[in-house]
Amino acid sequence: MVTIEDIALRCGFSAETVARALKGEPDISLTERERVREAAMEMGYFSGDANAASNRPHSWTICILCNDKSEWGVHHYLFSSIIESFRNVVERHGYDIVFLSDHIGKQDLTYLGHCRFREADGVLIVTADYGNKDTRELIESDLPKIAVDYSDERIGCVMTNSDKSMALLYNHLYSLGHRNIVYMHGEKGYITDQRIEGFKKAMAAKGEVFKPQDLAQSIYYSIKGGYESMHELLLRHNRPTAVIASDDYSAIGAIQAVKDLRLSIPDDISLVGFDGIEITQCLMPRLTTIRQDAKGMGAKAAENLIKQILRVERAGKPDQIILEPELLIGSSTKRINL
Repeated sequence: MVTIEDIALRCGFSAETVARALKGEPDISLTERERVREAAMEMGYFSGDANAASNRPHSWTICILCNDKSEWGVHHYLFSSIIESFRNVVERHGYDIVFLSDHIGKQDLTYLGHCRFREADGVLIVTADYGNKDTRELIESDLPKIAVDYSDERIGCVMTNSDKSMALLYNHLYSLGHRNIVYMHGEKGYITDQRIEGFKKAMAAKGEVFKPQDLAQSIYYSIKGGYESMHELLLRHNRPTAVIASDDYSAIGAIQAVKDLRLSIPDDISLVGFDGIEITQCLMPRLTTIRQDAKGMGAKAAENLIKQILRVERAGKPDQIILEPELLIGSSTKRINL
């Protein structure tokens, strides 16, 4: 294990100087601090001192965790837009951004360990496996933090209004005469539970009785998953007349499944998506979908996190910042005869 003495030997400083440099003490020059930190990073040093971060000055560093089971991560249009908006706000306030990984140099670290190593002032969780123990450790820490599309008693979030989003989609299809509507949702979790509940509320508001077959399992942000789930729905004896996809990428896969079975959207089945990514507005047919305010989500998350860092955010239950959705009506839905 790398020690402070090892770093001191590498840099030609005393162990005391190295220790003070790692703590960001103001009597150590910026040049010396950077030299020590670079050596520490190269050598894989980690102090493991969970209390050090709470007693030091600001590092002007904010970490971002964007690591989930999907293959998209920061390449996803929605997440990249959120992160870019977040970055613009925090950089205007003088903060730098660091993306979290589970290792630094030769040393494996947890996400929280990475934050401690970087002496991060706070962290944004854009997308993650919330069942992962390292993610849970980060959420349960005292580090200022906010998530996108996830919240519990320990962390606040910024998200689009799930009830209103599902009501907009369901009511649009209902107004076109559809009654056999299936929600093709993603993996179970916080945001899926929120949207399924919103779907059920929208049905109840129209006097419809929810049935288990009104839901179909799919995979978030997966064209292949959307294809496979839609293919199964199209082979049902009582085929749905309309489908709500979990997201726009899944909807793209669903469109291909319809074409491969020599059916047509919207003549044979209506389809709507979720997220409002730009490419879906160039498809034929143009996708009806919910547009989330990605820039607003990123900016609101940044403002909230900075308030937490500066300790001007009120104590108590973490904030839930809810943004309003927008329904984009395309040509992927059609009126049917009742």
